[in-house]
Amino acid sequence: MAVLGAGVMGRQIAALLASAGVEVDLLDLGTADDPAGMARQAIADLPSMRPTPLFRDEDAARIRPGALHDSGPVLATAPWVIEAVVEDLAIKRSVLDLVEAQSHPDAIITTNTSGLPIASLAEGRSADFQRRVLGVHFFNPPRAMLLVEVIPGVASDPGVVESCRSWVEAGLGKRAVICRDTPNFIANRLGVFALMDILHRMGEAGLTVDAVDAVTGPLLGRPSSASLRLCDLIGLDTLAHVAHTVHDGVVDDPWRRTFATPDFLGSMIESGQLGAKTGGGFYKKVGKQIHSRDMATGDYVPRQRIRLELPLRGPLKDRLDALWDSAEPLTQFARDHLATCVAYAADCAHRVADHLEDVDRALVWGFNWEAGPLALLDLIGPQRLAATLEESSQPVPDLLGELAASQSTVYRQTNEGKQVFESKGNYRPLTSPGSVDDADFLGELDVLEQGEGCRLLDGGHGVGILQFHAGSLNILGPPPLQMAIDCVSSGKLQSMVLCGAGEHLSAGADLQYLLRLIQEDRWSELEAYLVLFQTATSTMRHAAIPVVAAGRGLALGGGCEFSLSCAGRALAAELRIGLVEAKVGLIPGAGGCKEVVRRVGADVERIFGILREGLMSDNARQAQDFGLVDATDAIHMDGHRVIQHAVTTAGALSTGWTPPAPTDLSTAGQAGLSRLTDELDRARQEGSATEHDVVVGTALAHVLCGAGQERVSEQRLLDLEREQFHALSATPATRERIIHMLETGKPLRN
Repeated sequence: MAVLGAGVMGRQIAALLASAGVEVDLLDLGTADDPAGMARQAIADLPSMRPTPLFRDEDAARIRPGALHDSGPVLATAPWVIEAVVEDLAIKRSVLDLVEAQSHPDAIITTNTSGLPIASLAEGRSADFQRRVLGVHFFNPPRAMLLVEVIPGVASDPGVVESCRSWVEAGLGKRAVICRDTPNFIANRLGVFALMDILHRMGEAGLTVDAVDAVTGPLLGRPSSASLRLCDLIGLDTLAHVAHTVHDGVVDDPWRRTFATPDFLGSMIESGQLGAKTGGGFYKKVGKQIHSRDMATGDYVPRQRIRLELPLRGPLKDRLDALWDSAEPLTQFARDHLATCVAYAADCAHRVADHLEDVDRALVWGFNWEAGPLALLDLIGPQRLAATLEESSQPVPDLLGELAASQSTVYRQTNEGKQVFESKGNYRPLTSPGSVDDADFLGELDVLEQGEGCRLLDGGHGVGILQFHAGSLNILGPPPLQMAIDCVSSGKLQSMVLCGAGEHLSAGADLQYLLRLIQEDRWSELEAYLVLFQTATSTMRHAAIPVVAAGRGLALGGGCEFSLSCAGRALAAELRIGLVEAKVGLIPGAGGCKEVVRRVGADVERIFGILREGLMSDNARQAQDFGLVDATDAIHMDGHRVIQHAVTTAGALSTGWTPPAPTDLSTAGQAGLSRLTDELDRARQEGSATEHDVVVGTALAHVLCGAGQERVSEQRLLDLEREQFHALSATPATRERIIHMLETGKPLRN
């Protein structure tokens, strides 16, 4: 594949492709001495970029630097060309002139743009070239952002569009939305509208930064970055530029004035207060504290704590109902804002998308909203929304008015599946979102057994799916551990998949429960919990049926230990996995040490450093380097389908399955224990390890080296795990670490 343009976006798109295993040519300008100089430098800069665009630094070796003026050989063979030069119509057209003259006749040609008209870029070109040209919009940073907008031109071949969409999803793990060729497409048009509406309203109402973000984040189903923190992350100059592009391109839009730059925002931009990239925008770090901008004086002051008697968690409908029922002063601001956002989406939905549901998908995948604006319409209720708009003298769009008058909703559930409103009371089935994500897949399955903190689903063909769902991080208390043992031992399944609800596999043990046992000196119950945990992971390892872990999001502590113990793993590329117990003054106590020894044996030094620091991988490829993921494990870019991949893997393993028997394992023995102890002493002397770090590291080394024995049974290692876990639990420093983690979410280095 070829990427043209080695700027901020081009180099990151190339890095994403390379991380996915694709060989990439990155072309840009250069000098007579080094024609590929700009591309070469861009590749060299990738490892130092933050957030990192590569899975591993060595992935950059898949990117070949080249020169735009000598691109003929590359373009002649590239199956897909991504033009990603500066967002300037004339410059992009000149580069596409080059591509049209030299590209392979069957190559897909895409232009990466956040808002330039595809029609203007394709205008005047041959019919064959126009057939192969379309727009793509990768969001920045491309690796982290889920959404990619695909924008067909007037003459784009539907088959070419579908090939692009499907590869973006399967090959890169993104979620693609097909957009109409309108200013700034869907996500930026509606998402930026929401931000600009807030900026105008806060200026008119004289609200503080803290007050605005208090009522425009989770209360509305949006991320905790809310609105003004998000503006800082985007960059105030970038936000204003995008809004200006829409403002100039939608002269007939009745809400056009919302895209105009408020005076105070223009002043902030002129003074260089651009947000996170300049160190100050609406927020600024002062020492170790985050201060917010006093909008009257321009000074940064300690943040206000805004107290709301409103739910910020739980079902979104409950939060919205509470918002509409509330008489608190700030809630009128939030209601009017949200009603306006929904109204704008309802008004322009059919102009920006072929299907209403794509509007919601774009905001959910692109801005991380819990529900898109049209789904919000249903949750709030069309009559209630119409009344709110009328009270503030705002227009009620035709779609909203029709729904309110007929007491209908945008979406409805029928026996044939979910349907979406078209017009005049007619509904149709939802269009496919491309690949079916795991949430929809699981939603169609029968529940075989419901337990506390977990449930067993029927994955078909004898595959059971055990899903952990205790809390947002799928914490593992005694009930789900016992159910895991019971399910895999029942004789009713041919194979089983372990997964978590939501975005994560599991963050491991129930730390609150663990702390309570320690503080109350309930040592026998702690022992029982550890034995149960070890029994659960060992049962997965030696079960009569294969068990496969579906790893995505976080797999920490006990979640990692379950993954290590399974017969196989299907892993999302962005998996963050680690045996992080050292962060709370403990060691892996549920078979994690045993599984590490089984993998590395006497070669323990490298992984010891990872475990004693409680490191978590940045992605699944790095986890392979750590030794926490096997080289044979399947890593999938489309992490939103990893449970389905795990079901396929489990079904395949069940044919001819023979469970592994417990065996004796090799360790580094006494010699290795001495080396690790010396390493800890050096770290203490250098100041990189605290006294308690050394205590924890010594306990970890003791287990990994088999208490000095070079050959030990699996059960002996499990016994050593529990012995050292108990010893650390009794120390005041470990208790302090656990308490600090529970209270702050951050590790304590004591």
